[in-house]
Amino acid sequence: MTRFRQNSAHGSVRQSLRCSLTILLLSTTCSFSLVGAAAAQDAATAIELSELNVTGEGAGRSLGAGLYGPGGASGPVPGYVASRSTVATKTDTPVLETAQSISVIGRQQIEDQNALTINQALRYTPGVTTEQRGGAGSTRLEQFFIRGFSAPLFLDGLALPGSRDAFPTVDPFRLERVDIIKGPASVLYGQSGPGGIVNLVSKVPRFVQHGEIFVQGGGFNEVRGGFDVGGPIASGAGPLADQFAYRIIGLGWNGDGPAETTRVERAFINPSLTWRPSADTQLTIIGNYQRDPFSGFYGGFPAVGTVFPRNFGNGVIGRLPADFYDGDRNFERSDRTQGSISYLFDHRINEHLRFHSAGRYLYSEGDYRSVFTAFNNANGPFTSGPLIARSRGGTNVEIDAFTIDNNFVANFDTGIFAHTALLGVDHRTFRTRTLSGPFPDAPALNALAPNYAMNIPFPPFTADARITAEQTGVYFQDQVKFDRLVLTLGGRYDIARQSGPTRTIATGAVANQDVPADAFTGRASLLYLFDSGVAPYVSYSEAFEPIVAGRIFDTAFGTAGRIPDPITSNQYEAGIKYQPPGTDILLTTAFFDIRRSNATNTDPVNQGFVVQTGEVGVQGVEFEARANLAEGLTLVGGVSFLDIRNVRDLGTTPNDLTGRPVPLQGRRPVQVPDSTASLFVDYRFTEGPLIGLGLGGGVRYLGPSWGDPANTFKVPESVLVDAVVSYDLKHLDATLQGFTMQINAQNLLDERYVTGCFAYSGCYLGLPRTVYATLRYRW
Repeated sequence: MTRFRQNSAHGSVRQSLRCSLTILLLSTTCSFSLVGAAAAQDAATAIELSELNVTGEGAGRSLGAGLYGPGGASGPVPGYVASRSTVATKTDTPVLETAQSISVIGRQQIEDQNALTINQALRYTPGVTTEQRGGAGSTRLEQFFIRGFSAPLFLDGLALPGSRDAFPTVDPFRLERVDIIKGPASVLYGQSGPGGIVNLVSKVPRFVQHGEIFVQGGGFNEVRGGFDVGGPIASGAGPLADQFAYRIIGLGWNGDGPAETTRVERAFINPSLTWRPSADTQLTIIGNYQRDPFSGFYGGFPAVGTVFPRNFGNGVIGRLPADFYDGDRNFERSDRTQGSISYLFDHRINEHLRFHSAGRYLYSEGDYRSVFTAFNNANGPFTSGPLIARSRGGTNVEIDAFTIDNNFVANFDTGIFAHTALLGVDHRTFRTRTLSGPFPDAPALNALAPNYAMNIPFPPFTADARITAEQTGVYFQDQVKFDRLVLTLGGRYDIARQSGPTRTIATGAVANQDVPADAFTGRASLLYLFDSGVAPYVSYSEAFEPIVAGRIFDTAFGTAGRIPDPITSNQYEAGIKYQPPGTDILLTTAFFDIRRSNATNTDPVNQGFVVQTGEVGVQGVEFEARANLAEGLTLVGGVSFLDIRNVRDLGTTPNDLTGRPVPLQGRRPVQVPDSTASLFVDYRFTEGPLIGLGLGGGVRYLGPSWGDPANTFKVPESVLVDAVVSYDLKHLDATLQGFTMQINAQNLLDERYVTGCFAYSGCYLGLPRTVYATLRYRW
């Protein structure tokens, strides 16, 4: 029998938690000046230790070790605070001197929070809302918003292809860090949205011997295990001494999925090799092969039964349980295979000029089939009873993706001005083949007595689309320093094209599409760094997105054969960064105004036509705090407020309550909370009877969001609590040197919540409480 959650009042608990979170964030902010002064000596000691580690790996002698070594712009992050990053400039630039809001999530934070997916790793980042497909869906797809907009993923600075059912996933165990730039970033990365991008940074070989093995259990009857070993291949004397280093990372994951009858299964191997023939040259080759035969579940459910109580009949009134499944075990399929080979090459030509090149070939295929809740009026606002209307269908997708990026970085002076100039060219070619078909109705599911083995037939594929998307861009940037003033200017010109045939399988008819686009984007910023560690800045940046093919045939836009303009966006941002001298504390406050224009909507006068009238505006403010406050004490926290709405739009959307169309202009997009807040603290005892014990925890607040385009209902707020306990076993017995135990509980209070809705027929549930225990051995 399926379990149902009865209505209950948690208002007092939620209010108390929200007040507590607010007090914690405010008190943390107000006390930084006091704590920073008191902890300055400890923080300085911690920084010296990090520098010793860098020197041990050859930083200062080697270009590669300096960039990819501990504390480097693409290397391991000391604690929770990164001092350098390449994400916003493609140069080795201090975070404090970067005139745009960026966040860096390091390896330690990923492990402390036991983030099993990229979505989970981003949970404590202000301005980022994760798990758009619900908590269960994060094991299958990486879908999240930055500042209210969907954001693309990059790996080692190279774009990942975005075809949904074969989208390549990146397990966090492969990563050294996650760098996020907020706001438009097309000047450096080409076509992307207005919210920003997420750049995943791979672990690379190190020239010191190291190893790690872990095993983990818990969650939904899951078992995970992995290894990460590497070091120099040869040492001592000889022509190959200290020239080659290797690293091999592997992981296995098997268990039940978050929903009844579903499963999660993953295995990957990730070998890499670095050749460092001299202190000025480094080449790293990274391979990856990954299988995801089962990827959990990402179904959505009606609002009546998730956000609102539902009368299921037989005296049952309540909501669907968090592990409810609406599919069919004999029909469900999410089988994905991916492989890639990539390289990172850095060469210092002389003391003033450096060359960087990165490239990757990736292949991915996905076979997706699902019976799912139908997104139609049968699951509308007045739905009741035990039956849930469903649809069925699937796709088969193959992706071939090639990306490359080459750039030169020059450092030189012109009089009193010091320049860091960047000139580069990048290219991407993404080829996809998609077999798809209709999504007809499936037998309804009785929620009181679900039958998950109905032997439902799969509808045959009806279309075969073979699409090639290409983009080539040339970009430049100059970071000009005069004393403590930093001026950054940049620009880029892109040529993009999406083309290819779509064949109707039954008739053989072919429809060809060819959508060219070109765009120039720019950026400018100004920052001043005071001796006190305060750095105010202002910036302007732009982005563009080509119109997706499929909506521009013949008479679209009112003119036969007219090619639409790209979707454009721009952002004005002003902020203050603060890093008290001698401390490992970084505070950032940012105010921003974003406009996204030229989106397409159905022409209200000429049905069947579309017009480029959509414009969305966002005004917001964010605060982020990252700190290694003292030995063993780390902290990350943030608050964001968004005011997002359709500021210009000729389109309409049905009002599900009245059936009448309503204008979109003035209404707010769905699934975007107006406020978020979070705080995570971890403390390790370094002396006394509790030495070796670590205690940590976090609170996440997700504000209310609109649930349908007509703005007739809201998804309520939620407050979630996480906790972690760890212990270094060497303090129990000296023979256990290198062993640690850790227990993580996410959503500790088992809060039942909805991550968001896009209509009355489509809402997504967050994960219930999960507990994982991890045993790790490092040497």
